[in-house]
Amino acid sequence: MDETAPQTTSTSRGRVVMPVRWSDVDLFGHVNNAAYLRYLDDARFTLFPSMGVDEMGALSASLLVVVKHEIDYVAPLTFRPAPFAVEVWVSRIGRSSVDFAYEIVDAADAGTVYLRARSRMVQLDKATHTARAFTPEERALYEAYLDEAPELRGW
Repeated sequence: MDETAPQTTSTSRGRVVMPVRWSDVDLFGHVNNAAYLRYLDDARFTLFPSMGVDEMGALSASLLVVVKHEIDYVAPLTFRPAPFAVEVWVSRIGRSSVDFAYEIVDAADAGTVYLRARSRMVQLDKATHTARAFTPEERALYEAYLDEAPELRGW
């Protein structure tokens, strides 16, 4: 079985299983914060085709760009042979923006959470680079992944 292939869980979350790479670990022995952001991007892009977004991150004649990330590091993830999983879902759909939510969990025990995060992406028209509203069809694809927003700590 291809562990990086997207899976759906019992909720509307997608799930991508990944290994910790040696290059992801910093001098303190845990996954570096920049590697976590790569994990979130990799999982989101793996799931995009099932959400109607092509591999270039575009919805039809649009561009989908990140405008904000919020990340809570819950527990350290260290180099190990056991894989982890990134769960991805949609926590909010606006007129032209969408929030993706994430949890990085132990692949064998989803109760062990390493990270919670969310990213806001805005859909832009390719020609004008101005915000373009989602069509009803595009909204419906995202709604299949709609779930509660993650509980992130305040500043």
